[in-house]
Amino acid sequence: MVDNRRVRTSRIAAVALAAALAVAGCSSDSQGDAKASDTPAVPKGFDVPDGVTLTKGGTTLATGKPGTVVYEGASNATSAVTVTVSRIAKGSIKDFRFFSLDAAAKASTPYYVRATIKNEGPAGLGGASLPLYAHDDANTNIPANPIVGAFKPCQPSKLPSSFLPDASAKVCLVYLVPKGHKLDSVVLQPGTTEDAVSWKP
Repeated sequence: MVDNRRVRTSRIAAVALAAALAVAGCSSDSQGDAKASDTPAVPKGFDVPDGVTLTKGGTTLATGKPGTVVYEGASNATSAVTVTVSRIAKGSIKDFRFFSLDAAAKASTPYYVRATIKNEGPAGLGGASLPLYAHDDANTNIPANPIVGAFKPCQPSKLPSSFLPDASAKVCLVYLVPKGHKLDSVVLQPGTTEDAVSWKP
């Protein structure tokens, strides 16, 4: 399957708290939902660690349920990771009153996603940004918005600089869903849409 997603990016300047908020969107021309794959995606030459079971692509999970995929990071660091999305909460744009937002951002709806990530091995994934997206009703994957500085509703976090096998980390991710659209799910997409695992709110 050819993944013909296009990427569009804009930036929002933050005035207070010395914070910076970036907004980005990845949209797909395809209108169909991903179908479950009978065989989870595994890169050539990768051996799944003993005791680890990968989640089939196309699987939809309830919050609190784990999904495991193979993630190919930078510098050829490839590892199995288990992600558990524990909470998907709708926020208020008033939460961003200390930010200088453009018109599109002011009209958007924020969502805060809390998740636990475990590195199943064999590689270290320090500082990696997992492909965990907010998926809206326009079939668009929206990346998390990186925020620098304090943000009480959802203190942004990323994987620690040293994230070795068996390590776990809790993160909170901020997403801005454009005006006129609704959040459909949170999607972990390590490869094509057929490889994706999703969580419903």
